[in-house]
Amino acid sequence: MRSRSVVSLGAIAVLVLCAGAGAAWGTSLLSWQKPPGPIAGRWAVPCPEMSEMSVEITVEGTKAVGRIAQLGRGVARTYREGEEILRLAADDYGDWAGQLHVRGVSGAEHWDSVRFVATPTLLDAPMTTDSCFNHMARIQ
Repeated sequence: MRSRSVVSLGAIAVLVLCAGAGAAWGTSLLSWQKPPGPIAGRWAVPCPEMSEMSVEITVEGTKAVGRIAQLGRGVARTYREGEEILRLAADDYGDWAGQLHVRGVSGAEHWDSVRFVATPTLLDAPMTTDSCFNHMARIQ
């Protein structure tokens, strides 16, 4: 009886893994899963201390990378044009979660956790430690 339970649990695990992989491959989603929001494109950093800075996000499958497209006042935090600043992955809830490369004016830098909700016009970060990357408007 024990081996039969192990086989049943193994079969369940395989089904769960396949269901999760289906979302990543763009096949049928479960009722609670959502496709990722439209994050690809150029976004304006809204805070005054980094005005005129923008981030270009490219997507490959379920992964996204954001690079500084226009530096603007981001130079005050020692950012550089073309620098990778976001590393994200789509999750099952339609959000993009990952890491944001944060720099302070003192030169201290680290990677912080971040979660973005992307709509056609707004990139909102309900979870971030740097308010400069919240409520970013899409640049047409």
